[in-house]
Amino acid sequence: GVVSEGQGYGLFLAGTLAAALPAEHAARVTVVAEAYELFRGWRLMCERTVSDSCQESHFCGEDESHECLPSWKFDDVVTQEVGTGSAPDGDEDAILGMLLLVLATQSEAPRPPWWGEVAQWAYQSCRAFLQHLSVDHPTLLSSNGRPLRMLKLGSCWGGWDCNNPSYHAPGHYRAFRDYMLSFAASYGATASEGADLAPVWDSLVETSHALLREAQCDASGLVPNWWVPADGNDDVGAPGTPGCGGSGTEPAEFGAEASRTAWRVGVDALWYGSAEAASFLRPMAAEVEEAVRTDYQLSSGCWISSVLSDWQWIGFMAGPVTTSLLVPAGGLDPSLQQAALDDLGVKIQGMPVNDYYSGSWVAIATATMCGEVAATGAVLRSLGEVAAPGPPPGEGDASPPPASSSPPPSPAPSPSPSLSPSPSPPPPPPP
Repeated sequence: GVVSEGQGYGLFLAGTLAAALPAEHAARVTVVAEAYELFRGWRLMCERTVSDSCQESHFCGEDESHECLPSWKFDDVVTQEVGTGSAPDGDEDAILGMLLLVLATQSEAPRPPWWGEVAQWAYQSCRAFLQHLSVDHPTLLSSNGRPLRMLKLGSCWGGWDCNNPSYHAPGHYRAFRDYMLSFAASYGATASEGADLAPVWDSLVETSHALLREAQCDASGLVPNWWVPADGNDDVGAPGTPGCGGSGTEPAEFGAEASRTAWRVGVDALWYGSAEAASFLRPMAAEVEEAVRTDYQLSSGCWISSVLSDWQWIGFMAGPVTTSLLVPAGGLDPSLQQAALDDLGVKIQGMPVNDYYSGSWVAIATATMCGEVAATGAVLRSLGEVAAPGPPPGEGDASPPPASSSPPPSPAPSPSPSLSPSPSPPPPPPP
């Protein structure tokens, strides 16, 4: 079948390369064309989401008749839903890929004929994500006075009763906030919609970082696959424990779900210089560095009952975990941090891209370690400096964008260690 998570990874990677490649690069025209094709595939999934998806309102399309968040699984030819309800991990990566494609092509003269269509769909998808994939706390408030707002596990479940640290992507949410601020005049229900919803996005960012701190083991920096928020309820499990679950993964394991947390938090540091993200990564980087230098054994303990074995040879484990080593970690010898990054980089270099999950993370990790993902930070931060409202869908327009009222972004982080892996292939994994 076709799953939204895999499609989201593809759209994110295509948008990233479109934004990172210089205009004169020989492959850029092909990359942009293929990114748009991936968008069309995503749009088709949205248009063919007709079963109950727990989304009481639709936002996408010229007449807002389509859902922006597709059912999480379709058959092989995307004609029929197999699994219903949207999945935020796939949705957030796909939306960010659309956003990057829009920003990567907004200055072209003329803009691509599809530019307005994608710009509008991306805006509408941001609005739908906030509406359908996050939920207010009934009593507790964030620092801006808005209710704490928790990411859900899908349009049909999760939130304050059960959660997953690896779904939380605060850097994505900052980009979605700034995109709505910049494009509300063209695509919002009102011209002030972006400004009206910015505090809600800020509350989501704050709540995500709070959940991540709560679920993280202080000593090792690791998180479990699943987590019941302490400020939630105990309908599913005891609050403040890995007492709930899904997807067949062990709740208290640092495994196939939890590993992605390093990347989703790490890009918040790479793009926005987030102090919260850097603080989260610091103990994880120290744990990973020591494990790579010694016996590759990551620590259990705290509420982590186990670590997926041979993680260093698995693309969906080693790939995202390397991001913890890309942000300078205070107190950790930079040369040791670089050595650990090089070690894992060489292993990832030899991994095949032959399935959607591990293969996607090999590709994402490669783009992250080689600098393409960090390079898109300048593009994303430009949303805080310049707005680019576009023409109606389907019309190209090369007119210059007006100034934005969005506040300036946080400064970029210090330069991260550079990946310099040996060209020799890695040894085979243990039997």
